[in-house]
Amino acid sequence: MTFRDQVARIAPPVAGLLLAACTTAAPQANSPQIPTASPVGIAATPRPEVATPSPTAIPPPMTGDALASLVDAPAMLAHLEALQAIADDHGRHRATGSAGFEASAAYVAGVLRSAGYDVERQPFEVDGVASVNLLVDQPGAAGDEVVALGAHLDSVFAGPGINDNGSGVAALLVIAEQLRQLPAPRRTVRFAFWGAEEGGPFGSPAYVDELDPAELARITAYLNFDMLGSPNAVRFVYDEAEAAPGSQQLTDLFAATIEDGGLPWEPIDLEGDSDHGPFTQAGIPTGGLFSGGIEPVTDAQAALFGARAGEPADECSHRACDTLDNVDLATLEEMTRIIARVLVALAVP
Repeated sequence: MTFRDQVARIAPPVAGLLLAACTTAAPQANSPQIPTASPVGIAATPRPEVATPSPTAIPPPMTGDALASLVDAPAMLAHLEALQAIADDHGRHRATGSAGFEASAAYVAGVLRSAGYDVERQPFEVDGVASVNLLVDQPGAAGDEVVALGAHLDSVFAGPGINDNGSGVAALLVIAEQLRQLPAPRRTVRFAFWGAEEGGPFGSPAYVDELDPAELARITAYLNFDMLGSPNAVRFVYDEAEAAPGSQQLTDLFAATIEDGGLPWEPIDLEGDSDHGPFTQAGIPTGGLFSGGIEPVTDAQAALFGARAGEPADECSHRACDTLDNVDLATLEEMTRIIARVLVALAVP
């Protein structure tokens, strides 16, 4: 089945993961005109007509349900198609140091600017090869605390990297776009799109290393998303033995959110081997989701998640076949809705 075919076949979202929360103000009825008597011999002066103001749409409240309800598969598909087209036009990859990566960074920056964000570019080099991180903030209404979310933007040279990690990029782009439709969160929400994760990571350490102690202290949590649409998916939640204090609360929050939707999950210890690693080393609590990579799915996992035992969750990771057809759109949408709910729980404490 092609990736496009999945759009038409996605079942209605799992109960508890798709509660709509959009509301609008009800139109106000015109007040009835009550005639009044004029004093004898004095003509009544007509009252001027006062225009009734048009009802103004009230934005949805800042809730997890509201943000999750704004996440949809077609929006993520559009971003994945753009990244696939970029790879097709630039040697079939989007690796750091290539024209494909630069075009990917330009695309993401353009989407964020169109949504109203001020985009910060943080250039850095890896062994003389230029790369860049992209960062934007949705300012919080109170205080200086920050909830940060990140996904790496680059692919390997061997393939276009649409699940690894176009899926994480698409998820964060859609959440960032829709977050602008809601009232301001209490804590600032920071979105990061990292360069040079493959073979590293290098982009996230470049960012963390430039923060002074006061800036590091502002970050209450960092959430990492790398591969969210594996075609033979397992629903993994980061749960690392060496994570910074406070990370267990993030694991528990992801787990509770998933369980509230009636879904299973499984812990995974990545040992800091992605862009969350530098945050762990800086003492910042970390968490995240992962839909599985090249490791074979066990019999127990297959029974729990409806996957195929003995096959990798994503056999195309780091290969030329990591294209649009390698992404399970329903899994990506489900994972992104979970992220939306967790984000609001952290940003609106």
